[in-house]
Amino acid sequence: MFKYSAKLACVVALVLSGCGGAPEQQPPSETETLKSSEQGLIWACDGRRSFNRYWTVNGVEVGREYCDCDGTLTEFGTLSGRYSQTLNFYCN
Repeated sequence: MFKYSAKLACVVALVLSGCGGAPEQQPPSETETLKSSEQGLIWACDGRRSFNRYWTVNGVEVGREYCDCDGTLTEFGTLSGRYSQTLNFYCN
């Protein structure tokens, strides 16, 4: 009886040690590029620069913002999704 229990315990231990777990992942190769959805810093409309900001969703423009040197921010449409900013000029 003891031999049977010992053999059963060994079999269970072997099965449990060989099961489960995710396959080992390899680190990315040097030629593999990782994509990121991180955006750059959003500029504040504080009178230091004049700029335009364009908001897009799935490649379609959904909103715009215009910042003037006096700190006035004019908004049009929906301000959500991804954005791009273009600098018009630095203010004095």
